[in-house]
Order: sequence, then C-alpha cells, then structure tokens
Amino acid sequence: SVRQKNLDLTEWLEYFTSGLRSQLIEIQRKGEALIRLDVLEKQHALSARQRGTLELALAGAGFQIQDLEAKYPEIHRRSLQRDLKGLLEKDLIEADGSTNRLVYRAVGK
Repeated sequence: SVRQKNLDLTEWLEYFTSGLRSQLIEIQRKGEALIRLDVLEKQHALSARQRGTLELALAGAGFQIQDLEAKYPEIHRRSLQRDLKGLLEKDLIEADGSTNRLVYRAVGK
C-alpha cells in the first residue's frame, strides 16, 4: 500500500484536483451558456435555425454568412440572411464590417 511504502501523493493529488477544478469550471460555463440560450430562445420565439445561429454567435469571437452556409448547407442563402436580420432586429446579434465581409457577434461579446 501507499502508506507502507511511505509514498507522498500530495503533488499528484494537487495536480489531479487542479485538473478537476478546471473541468468543472468549463462544464459550469457551458451549462450557463445553454441556459442563457434556452431563455433567449423562449423570450424571442426563435426558430431552430435562429437558435443555432445565436449559439454560433455565443460560442465564438464572430462568424460570417459563409459559416452559416457551412452549418446549414441545405438552406438557401436568402433564408439565412432573413434569420440574421431577425436576430439583428431583436438585438441578439450585431454586425460589423462591410457588406461582403460582415462579421456577426452576440451582443455584448
């Protein structure tokens, strides 16, 4: 056993608990983001695609229409633009840049 061999596991336990702590913080952050997304979806009566778009905005530093086209390849670009317009009108996302290079972000991010 560990006690019989007089092994000190303090350093390993500190490493393990540090890793566990960082994982729990990440899980908490993801859970809070999902709860926020659920609340916004209900408050603003978002479609499934709008929710997915908002999720993309909340997850990263920004995205372009091409990212949405990759996420929803079966959906026409015009429909995706309407989804974006709806989210912009509800002040859930903001756009920055020129027409061909617009970057969308979650408001407050």
